[in-house]
Order: sequence, then C-alpha cells, then structure tokens
Amino acid sequence: MTGRQVFEYSLIELNKVEAPSLLLEDYNYFINKAIINYSNKRYNVYDVNQQSTDDLRVLKGTSIITGMTAKTGNKLQGATYVGDLPQDYFHILNCIVEFTATKRFKCYTPNEAVYFGAKRLTADMYSQIINNFYLKPSYKNPYFYLHNENEPVGEINTSGTSDDQKSANSRDANSSPVKIEIRYGKDNTLFVLTKVHIDYLKSPKHVVLTQEQIDSTEDTSQVIEFPDYVCHEIIKELVALLMENSSDPRLQTNIPVNQSIAPPAGAQQSAKR
Repeated sequence: MTGRQVFEYSLIELNKVEAPSLLLEDYNYFINKAIINYSNKRYNVYDVNQQSTDDLRVLKGTSIITGMTAKTGNKLQGATYVGDLPQDYFHILNCIVEFTATKRFKCYTPNEAVYFGAKRLTADMYSQIINNFYLKPSYKNPYFYLHNENEPVGEINTSGTSDDQKSANSRDANSSPVKIEIRYGKDNTLFVLTKVHIDYLKSPKHVVLTQEQIDSTEDTSQVIEFPDYVCHEIIKELVALLMENSSDPRLQTNIPVNQSIAPPAGAQQSAKR
C-alpha cells in the first residue's frame, strides 16, 4: 500500500472523496502520528501472541554494539560500560552481553567469549539491588540501563532533524545518540565487556506525500513498509485522529465498529473485571 492510497482510503472513510477538506500538510502530520501511535500500542503487547509479533515484524532489527567505553572514576557503579544505540532506535526488545575472559577461571579459558543475558535496570531498582547478594550486578547477572549523558553547557547537541526536514523513508528518530549502559558489578579484571548484542524495534519510516504525487496519474508515492492488513489498522488510527481533530460525532461509533484485531487474552480478562 502506498502513501497516496492511504490518503485516498482515509478520505473514503471520512466521506470526503469528492470535496476533501484534509490539507496535505495535515495529512503528513497525522499519518506519521498514527503510525507512531499504532507502533507504541502494539509494542505494549509485543510477543504476547503471534499476532502481536507479526504486527511489528518489519520494524524488528538486530545490532552488535562495539567500542563500548569503560566508565571510570565512579566507585559506586564499578564495572560500567557505555555505548551508542543505533540512530534509528525506537524500543529495545532484549540485550545479550559478550565478555572475554582474561585468564583461566572455573570452566572458562583465556580469550574465550562468554555470553550472558542482561536485565533491564530502572532508576529506583538500582538502590534496592546493589547490596542484595542474589540480585546485585555481576558478570553472571549484568544489567542494561538506557539514558543520555549530561552534556556541559555550550555543547548541547543541536544536530537533530525536525519533522519538516525529514525526507521520505527516513528513520532518523533521535536528535542525540541514545546511550546504553551495561553494569556488572565492581570488578572487570576477569571478564572484560567486548560487545553488546541487542534486538530492537527500528523507528518507523517517515511518510511524506507531495502535491505532485497526488496530481500524477501514476502513483509514485512511497510504499508504506507495513503489510496491507497493518496499513488498514493504521488507517483506522488515522481516521480516528482526523475525526477527533474535526469534532466529528461519528468518532463515538467509528472505533468500536472498526475493531478487527482482538486484544490479547490477558487484556480481555482485565477488561471484564
């Protein structure tokens, strides 16, 4: 499905085919907002069932982060390494840490690659686990933490791209690099972190429709990266946003009537209570 088809199908849903009242710049804003809204909603139930996994399969990607920098001068955090996530980073799915053993230890041989899954670390969680023998960070129990480093005044990164400057199919979603921090205790002399393997969701491609593409007989607009059945779900999201923006009274019936994908079983049970 193309960007122009989504535009035309939205007008059909709104009964505005003959006399469209939707400005092109409004469409370009709302279609990208609809894609982000849909992607966030499906990420909240990602991997709950095969349906929710398939919905965002085109956004799934893998990355190997090398060149991790050791964070020094902080005795509290100890063995901490920092690296940059991909520029198109949207949401993380999992994180696996690769260590290299520096000498023979237990069943590990020197220069052997060792892999451990990292758990997500939250801001309030760290103070509770730091002295817990079973939960504190270690090479067998690493944690990953996403944040941005504070930049000194005068060095603020202003190289980001605004929506008006984005080109079609762009995945440039972050104005500054998103940092991933790996914490695994206070001793990194035996196991040195070398790589971080992540599965993540890429930022959806930016959609831009021009007046020339609308006026052209042949449809030359960009192809929406999602499968057609997902495009129809995005159109529903788009139409709801447009109806709300114009205070259309049909909004009250449009959402329940067009519900085609049932929520996961757990969400259905919660809704009944």
